[in-house]
Amino acid sequence: MLNVLFICLVSCFIIYIGKRVWKKGNTNFIAGYGKVFTPKDEKQLAKGIGLIIMLFGFESMIFPILSLFFEGIGFYYGLLVVLNFFAIFGLMIKDQVQGKS
Repeated sequence: MLNVLFICLVSCFIIYIGKRVWKKGNTNFIAGYGKVFTPKDEKQLAKGIGLIIMLFGFESMIFPILSLFFEGIGFYYGLLVVLNFFAIFGLMIKDQVQGKS
């Protein structure tokens, strides 16, 4: 039970980080920023990445609690983590294709 409480606290921190990314509108934490990857609409990209980080925080909070009641739920959590990863790359590709209008 103490492990679940610790994971919930870490999840709250992840949600806080996502909210800061959303509000700050800055994506300079992306690897290769300014050299390999230069965002065209950084504010919109930061909002999307911040939202995905916050969703990851909520998922990280909900799944350990659900694991107390259901067996074998870790596969679905892993699947959502992979989907979050691809969603961030999708946002980066969308930013490069669309750009500012």
